Amino acid sequence: MTKTVVEVEELRKEKTKLEGDRAVLNERLTALNGERDRIIQQITMIAGALQTMTHFIDKVDPEVDLEDEVDLTSE
Repeated sequence: MTKTVVEVEELRKEKTKLEGDRAVLNERLTALNGERDRIIQQITMIAGALQTMTHFIDKVDPEVDLEDEVDLTSE
């Protein structure tokens, strides 16, 4: 069996490289989380705007529910 000697300096270089990779990934994750938060905020704002539009449309042009009973005896 052949023994491979790994020098401490090689291990330190690899550790430094891995730490750099981790830092880059953490930065990307932070950016993605920020974008996710902005998208959630936009979706929430759009939902509110849709609710407002629906309210105004129902005020101007209310829909009749076909399931509702209509009392025609009072006319």
